[in-house]
Amino acid sequence: MPEPLKLADIKLRMQAYGVKPSKRLGQNFLADFNLLRAIIADAEIDDGDCVLEIGTGAGSLTGLMCDAAGLVITVEVDRGMFELSRDILSGVPNLVHLRCDALNAAGRGLHSGLEDLLRGYLDTGKISQTPAGDQEVEVHSNLPGKAPRCGRLKLVANLPYSVATTVIIAALESGLPFERMLVMVQHEVGEKLSARPIDREWGLPALLRYQFAEARMIRKVPAAVFWPRPKVDSALLELRPKPQRPNMDAYHRLRRLAHIMFQHRRKSSSNSLAMALGVPNSQAAAWISECGGKPGDRAEQLAPEVLQRVADHREVEPLVRMAMQQHESQVDAKADKRARRAAWKSRVYGDE
Repeated sequence: MPEPLKLADIKLRMQAYGVKPSKRLGQNFLADFNLLRAIIADAEIDDGDCVLEIGTGAGSLTGLMCDAAGLVITVEVDRGMFELSRDILSGVPNLVHLRCDALNAAGRGLHSGLEDLLRGYLDTGKISQTPAGDQEVEVHSNLPGKAPRCGRLKLVANLPYSVATTVIIAALESGLPFERMLVMVQHEVGEKLSARPIDREWGLPALLRYQFAEARMIRKVPAAVFWPRPKVDSALLELRPKPQRPNMDAYHRLRRLAHIMFQHRRKSSSNSLAMALGVPNSQAAAWISECGGKPGDRAEQLAPEVLQRVADHREVEPLVRMAMQQHESQVDAKADKRARRAAWKSRVYGDE
C-alpha cells in the first residue's frame, strides 16, 4: 500500500489538480501520521472488517485502513478530491471508491445508492457497479476479482465538520449492522453526542444517538494536526450500537416530539409543548404529568422514557405530527422564496 503523503506533497498534488479544501464542505485533513495510525489501532481494524469511510479527502487515512482491513469502501462528494485520491490510491486492491453525497437529497438519511451497495455486499459479497438511488453514484473499484468477504461492518472516518452529526444519526437510523463507529468530529459535537441524560450537554443529538448506541470520546485532538487549521479542537468519538434496535415507529414519534420541544431550552417542558402544539399550558402540563414527568423541568431534563411516553400519547401524537407538517411547509416555502429570489438576481444582474 502507498505510504501517506506528506502535507507538502498533498498541497502540490492539489495544486496540480486545481483543487483546495472546501470550507463549505468542512474539509480539514489530518496531517499527523502518528494520529492516523492511532485511529486504526483504536478502531481495532483487521482483515475481517469491511470499513466504510465518509470523506476520502487526500486518502491518507484510507490507505492505512486498506493495509489493515479486508475491504474499504470510501465515499467522496467533491469531484476534484475524488479524482485526486483515486490517483493517489491507484492500484490498492481492496478499495472501492464512490463519488456521491453520503446523504440523500433531503439530507436526512444515507444516500439510497450507498445503502443499496452496502446491503448488497453484506448479503451477497458482491459490489454493484450500478447501485440504485435517487442520485448518480460513481463506483471505481480496484478489486482484482471478487470482493473479499468480511463479516463485520465499521464506520471509521474523519468526518466533514459540516455534516458530522447528520451522518452519524443517519448511519444509526439506517439499520446497517455497524459493529462499531469511530469518527473524528469537532470537540463540541463530540460532547453533545456522547452526553448522558444527566449532563449539561444533553440535547437532541444525544437523545437520538442514545436510542441506538453507547458513545464516548476516547481522545481529544488539537487543531494543530489538521490542514487547514480549524478554529476549534476535535475529538475521536466511539459509538457502539446497542444489541437491540428501537422500534422505529416509536423512535420517529420521539424524534418529532423532541424536535419541537428542544427548540426552547430555557422554557419549561410544559411551556415548550404548549407553544408548539397551540394548547393551554395547563393541558400540556397535564400530559407531561400523566407520563411521569415534571412539567416545570426543561425538555432536556425529562428522562428519555418520559419523552417517549409523551410522544406515544394518543392525544399528543396527532398534534405533534400536525405541528411538524406545518413546520416543514414553512421551511419549503422559505426555500422556494430563496430560489425565486436567486433566479430574479440572476436575470437582473447576470449572476451565474
